[in-house]
Parts: sequence; C-alpha cells; structure tokens
Amino acid sequence: MNYREDLEIKLQKVTLAIHEVLEDIYKTDQEKQKIIFKLIEFKEAIISKAIELNIELEAA
Repeated sequence: MNYREDLEIKLQKVTLAIHEVLEDIYKTDQEKQKIIFKLIEFKEAIISKAIELNIELEAA
C-alpha cells in the first residue's frame, strides 16, 4: 500500500465516522459537535499531509 492509498482509506473512514455521528439521534448536540470537530480536524490533517506529499486524493 502506498501513501496515497493509505491516506484515501483514512479519509474515507473519517468521512464515514462524521456521517455516523450526524445520524446518531441518541447523542446530544454538544456531544456531536465535540466529536465532529475532532473528526474534521483529523480529516484536515489527512488532506494537509496529502498536499505536503503532493498526493492527489479522490475521496475528499
């Protein structure tokens, strides 16, 4: 597995996690906001790493 594939997989996983949190009606809005903020930070870190390594990601 190369860097591009690894980053795309991580990006897909974090994107799915964001959607799961949004769909979980049992979490309070404050809990959702906290989790989503952390996931967005992680997603941005993945995208930044791809840019740093000059890797074009498909699942952004």
